[in-house]
Amino acid sequence: MFECEKCGELFENVKLKANHIRWKHGQDYSIQGKENLKKKAYKLNEKRFGKWIEETVICFHCGAKIKIKYRFGKKKEKYFCSRSCSNSRNMKDLFSDDVKKKISDKIKDLWQEQSFVEKVNLGKNIRFTSKREVEIRDYFIKNFPNDEWTFGGNLKLEDISCSRDLYSNKLKICFEYDGIWHFKDIHGQLERKKRKDILLEDWCSKNKYKLVRVDSEENLSLEDIEKLIYRDKRKTIKIGKRY
Repeated sequence: MFECEKCGELFENVKLKANHIRWKHGQDYSIQGKENLKKKAYKLNEKRFGKWIEETVICFHCGAKIKIKYRFGKKKEKYFCSRSCSNSRNMKDLFSDDVKKKISDKIKDLWQEQSFVEKVNLGKNIRFTSKREVEIRDYFIKNFPNDEWTFGGNLKLEDISCSRDLYSNKLKICFEYDGIWHFKDIHGQLERKKRKDILLEDWCSKNKYKLVRVDSEENLSLEDIEKLIYRDKRKTIKIGKRY
């Protein structure tokens, strides 16, 4: 039992006592009393959830040293120094091949359901990024940092926002890796996709940007794509039979 120091009323736990003091005694509750209550609550939580442990670990993504705090028995396998590092981790570091296949199959099944497609408003608010597109993007960002490669960067073209797969404002180059969504009408998205492609081509022409488009069915190597971007002098390049 816990006794109120002010009025002697008894309570079954610290929480009930704390609420009693807060609402009945208000400002009369002493600083020392608050400190004692805080210590009791701390000990009670340690007993229920485990003691706090502080230590220094290595960021799983970048290797930086970070200080962490966790309760005994609840330490995670991986820690990250920032949200950026956490979001940059590779899928292969987190899941087995079997789990990755199950996730992939589940997502493919979802996109076959018309109700799911309508729910996410396909072609308007959702951006699709393939594994190969991410690989190409990371290759240029990592190997050519001085060229300031990046991705996304929504362009407001007429009434449509256009995101680019990869681009460099420094070099004035845009790269697009076009999958099936650009060529086949799967859920009524093709007309909008084609319009976005045309708007981006017009924007690149007006702003003197080089545009390289590659059909995903061509299976070009990273070195082949690098040659198209850095060595091919054409201002507009389209590689693939589906264009």
